[in-house]
This record gives sequence, structure tokens and C-alpha cells, in this order.
Amino acid sequence: MRSKVWYEMMQIKYGEVYLSLYLDFQKDLKRYIKIATLVFSGSGVFGWAFWEPLAWFACIIIALIQLIGLIENQIVRSDSELEEISVLRSMYLKYLNKLEELWYDCENDYKKEKKIKKVFFSLRETDFAAIERLDDKLNIKHWKRLKSKADIRTREYFNNF
Repeated sequence: MRSKVWYEMMQIKYGEVYLSLYLDFQKDLKRYIKIATLVFSGSGVFGWAFWEPLAWFACIIIALIQLIGLIENQIVRSDSELEEISVLRSMYLKYLNKLEELWYDCENDYKKEKKIKKVFFSLRETDFAAIERLDDKLNIKHWKRLKSKADIRTREYFNNF
């Protein structure tokens, strides 16, 4: 049971770290899109004298910015979705704390195997089931680069644990 609790703890920590990285990525992406929209829209209006010889180029840039503005919600999560992802991350953290406590009890023989098993599966039925429901609803995309970073940070956490 000890190894099962340990493995679950590692998976949950990885999920929490991934969500943290994913939130940062989404917020940065949203910020970059807004800045690019402001810069190019402003340069299109205020720099028309500069763009006049290349009017077709200016039109293409402005059209691209408008297109990005229209599909932004398909690329970047909305503020309400980001808030739900933050809630999901806090659910991961609460579940992780409970697992760490259970693992500590298991590691130090404070509870018997049968009691640990009962608590573990009770946590999975309640806390983890709620996490899975919200996670399925949000349908979070898994990016290779973020997965790699999350794996490294999770390993660092448990190596220092």
C-alpha cells in the first residue's frame, strides 16, 4: 500500500505542477496577444504615413491582428476557464496534502495497512473523483514542453522531499 500511496502522490504532484505551468503559459499567451494587437493596431493608425508605400503590407498585418482577435478564444482560455483551472489546481494541492499525510503515517507505521487502504480508497472516491470531473470538463491540452518541465520539477520536489 505504501508504494501505491507514493505513486499516487507523485502523479498528483505532477498534475499540480503541470497546471501551474499551463496557467502561466495561458496568461503569458493572452498578454502577448493583447500587446501585439495594441502595437500593430496603433502602428496601423498612427503610422499610416510610414506604411503608405507598403499599404498592402499594412493591410495584411491589420487583417492578421483582427483575425487573431476573432480566434483568440480558440487559442487562449477565457478568464472564467483560467479561474476554473486555478480551482482545479487547488483541488490537486488539497488532495496532495492528504496523500502526504497518509504516506507519512504509512512510512512511520502510525496506521495499520488495512486502515491506510481504507483511507486511501476513500480519498480516491471523494477527492480524486471531484478532480477528475472538473479535469474532464476543462479538457486541458497537454503540451510536450510543459510536460517535460512538470516532470523535472516533480522529480526535484520528491528528491528534496
